[in-house]
Amino acid sequence: MSPEIDLFGVYLTSVLVTGASALVLTFGLNRLLAALGVYRHVWHRALFETALFVIVWALVLMLSLKVSP
Repeated sequence: MSPEIDLFGVYLTSVLVTGASALVLTFGLNRLLAALGVYRHVWHRALFETALFVIVWALVLMLSLKVSP
């Protein structure tokens, strides 16, 4: 994975891009889990959401490492 990503002539660090995409995916996943009623069984919602974000970010990083040439 290259350390910078060119976005219309603006160089962004890969951490920013993967973190932002993981944040968007986590928001969608949180809405899905809330609609399914999963949060009724969660003891500490903020801790659960933080752990979910870390897991999603790790998955995005692993996928970006596999996809990059």
